[in-house]
Amino acid sequence: MVKNFDYILVDNYGVVTFADGLNPEAVAVLKELRETGRKVVFLSNATFTDPVERYAKKGLIKGVHFDDFITSGQYAKEDIAKGTLPCGNRYCVFGTANFKKPEKVPAIFNESPYELVEDMKDADFVYCGIPQINGEDRTTMDDFMQELRRLAMMELPMVVSNPDEIASEDGRWVIRQGSIANAYRALGGKVILYGKPDPNIFDWVLGDTPREKVLMVGDTLGTDILGANRAGIKSCLTISGGVTEVRMIEQGLPVNEGGIHTFIMRQKSGVPDFITSTIF
Repeated sequence: MVKNFDYILVDNYGVVTFADGLNPEAVAVLKELRETGRKVVFLSNATFTDPVERYAKKGLIKGVHFDDFITSGQYAKEDIAKGTLPCGNRYCVFGTANFKKPEKVPAIFNESPYELVEDMKDADFVYCGIPQINGEDRTTMDDFMQELRRLAMMELPMVVSNPDEIASEDGRWVIRQGSIANAYRALGGKVILYGKPDPNIFDWVLGDTPREKVLMVGDTLGTDILGANRAGIKSCLTISGGVTEVRMIEQGLPVNEGGIHTFIMRQKSGVPDFITSTIF
């Protein structure tokens, strides 16, 4: 499969990084891919803007295991710095990124023309930080719906820089920004989304790279695989330990070939070109 591609895009969480740390087998595969002359680039839905430094501390090294590490937070930060968001200049934060000190703004708003305000009544739009309540992760959307309905009634657009729906924390799968975005849209709210599955982030990363030479490897149909479909590149869905496996188990599906194909049909989302139980 991989031999047909020169440029490998890799999702991070659920493919290489898991709740208990890096998967050493996946890390070894990345190193081997680079040694065979392939370009390996992480494309992650994450809000942080310092991925190379962050993962170097964990043993994932630029120039050894990958050529570049791009996050949706970096993509959002560059766009937001232009000051062209179609929703005014003042924002409040939904979730734990709503620091009580105005000078401590979310990283993607550093050096931007936008002003953080504490009261949503003073805001032109809302930024979706990590969806927590009193600093605690939640496992159900029910805990957030009252506040989302309030925001929707105020018709505040929502900026989301991490479209992932869930994440594994302390042995639990917890709600993340993508689930908030989906619920807000269902309430009639406007969402400005940065990251997979938006094909623009693929264009931003790939530039003029021939699309037929690119493979996207990820564990999530609605972000990694759908994004690749929209960007016109081939995709490979990984199963073991990732979001797809979790969702299949939730639906009572067996984690085998038949269960996977049933899950893909049910989701009516991205359709992978390849499927593997582990990375590559």
